[in-house]
Amino acid sequence: MNRPLPKRVIQILFFLVALVGVHAVNFVSGMWLTRFGVIPRTVIGLRGILLSPLLHKDWAHLMANIVPLGAMLGLLAFTLGRSLWPMTALIWLGSGIGIWLVGRPGAIQIGASGLIYGLAAFLVTTAWIRRDLKSGLAAVLVIFLYGGIAWGLLPGRPGVSWEGHLAGAVAGVIVATFYSTRR
Repeated sequence: MNRPLPKRVIQILFFLVALVGVHAVNFVSGMWLTRFGVIPRTVIGLRGILLSPLLHKDWAHLMANIVPLGAMLGLLAFTLGRSLWPMTALIWLGSGIGIWLVGRPGAIQIGASGLIYGLAAFLVTTAWIRRDLKSGLAAVLVIFLYGGIAWGLLPGRPGVSWEGHLAGAVAGVIVATFYSTRR
């Protein structure tokens, strides 16, 4: 069933509010939940594949991720409709697996930025492959509004997981390629 765009926007808003709720619980608990992030190449760190995008270092980290995440999800809802959540789930998992495989050993990787990079790469790659108006508009908006995130793929900023950004972008390209060529 193809839900109208306003219903998908409400779902996205609920998801973003849930992220704030998870962070509030984490904050009140003394950041206890942070231990559930991805710990690369460890068995215990596998749980972070599912949980790390929900966890953030502090309020500033969460706020830095909320706006672009909402924007990318909104653009994905606009272009894909009912495939919004399945594609998001695939990118979420692919990004987490990538971080687990290539992340810095011993570091706990948290935050939604891998998902954001994955969604951005998905939108641009989908436009490149499909060449339709909706996908093209979404890609132009991603590049215009968030083109600078490409610098986050490079190492250099302490405390920033460029590996997570790269893993997300690779996951987005892979999912977009599979999705667009299967349609």
